[in-house]
Amino acid sequence: MKITDPKSLSNYLRDERRRRRLSQAKVGDLVGLRQGTVSNFESMPEKMQLDTLFRLLSALELDLTVTPRNGVTHQTIETSDLGNTWAEEW
Repeated sequence: MKITDPKSLSNYLRDERRRRRLSQAKVGDLVGLRQGTVSNFESMPEKMQLDTLFRLLSALELDLTVTPRNGVTHQTIETSDLGNTWAEEW
């Protein structure tokens, strides 16, 4: 599944939690989060911390993979080659 924004990510994780028949409280218990934190992630993902995302991924036994857009591959740039400037475009 291609995920391009925080809400589609939270919807995917919510759907996966439900598919596994896990409550928000149970998912939170698995990784040391409160039920309210899981609920907040599902309803307002743009306000959550990355640590919360990775804990939820762990609880649901999911991996996160990042791939280049449009199949374009980038050369590996050594940090020593960058100097003090940012070489990549946003």
